[in-house]
Amino acid sequence: MNPTIDRLIHRIIVFVLVVFTILPAKLLAWSEGGHHLIAAVAFSLLSDKEKTELLQVLKQHPRFEEDFVPPEKLPNEEEKTRWLVGRSGYWADVARRQPKYHRSTWHYELGASVIIGSKENLLVPDRPGALPIDATLETQELHIAQALELCRKVLKDKSQAPIDRAIALCWIGHLVADAHQPCHAGSLYMEGVFIEKDGDRGANRIPTKQKQNMHALWDQLLGEKFAMTSMRRRYGEIVTSDELRKVGESAVSKGLDPQIWLEESRQLATEHVYTPIVLEQLTRVSRGLVEKPEVLDLPEDYLKNAGRIAQIRATEAGFRLAGVWKEGLGE
Repeated sequence: MNPTIDRLIHRIIVFVLVVFTILPAKLLAWSEGGHHLIAAVAFSLLSDKEKTELLQVLKQHPRFEEDFVPPEKLPNEEEKTRWLVGRSGYWADVARRQPKYHRSTWHYELGASVIIGSKENLLVPDRPGALPIDATLETQELHIAQALELCRKVLKDKSQAPIDRAIALCWIGHLVADAHQPCHAGSLYMEGVFIEKDGDRGANRIPTKQKQNMHALWDQLLGEKFAMTSMRRRYGEIVTSDELRKVGESAVSKGLDPQIWLEESRQLATEHVYTPIVLEQLTRVSRGLVEKPEVLDLPEDYLKNAGRIAQIRATEAGFRLAGVWKEGLGE
């Protein structure tokens, strides 16, 4: 073969491998806009002393100089600080491209939200057990509740290395938010359709016309990317609403146990993600009428209701995240 063509093919192969290495996994949580929003709401609920301490801890992050550079377009220090805090909540997704810090299983909870059919014919995994006694920030095989317990311990322990406390701070911001996304608390298992151990992968295997799939649709309800204008609007809607404040306060009154939040998310998935219009389409697969789920064109009322649920969950997550951060930053 011509040496020039050989070199060209080699370069193409290297390029493809690099691209597939840096691409983020499909199983995400709230998109960038959602994580920024929830962290910003939580930050607004901290005392001035707690805000100062949070920023001091965050600045010890080992990737601070690389991953926490605010966009130049932000007009003032208030917006830059809000972006910085939002970035802390989103950072765990940035870290998906960094093998040293990426923890793929931390972002979701094992088990089912919905089971349709005989459980004996489905490979439904057990829910994660207690946090392993020897778990550290380097442990890969943890899930949301376990990882949160670990990171809360690390942040609260002032004797821990500053970089570890900073990493734990960011993971806490991310995982509290993840626990409130209905598609991250479990999956759908359905005879004849989703029988494998990972079920529908938190609705990733249900294609929709509006977004790539059902999971992606729910991820992006609070904003796909960070955009200052939409961020201001969504943030203002929450922090200035007496009704939503009551929602947040009520959420905190139920406690700061992530198992409570995950159970809420599973119930919401049952009622608002896997609605009759969704299940009707999947039933066609289970009956053998079609080979795989067809692309769903979700009606406007489904989308409006999903948006309302997302705003409520963002409020609850923000208030609860503030409580967890306070716990870790206190004396």
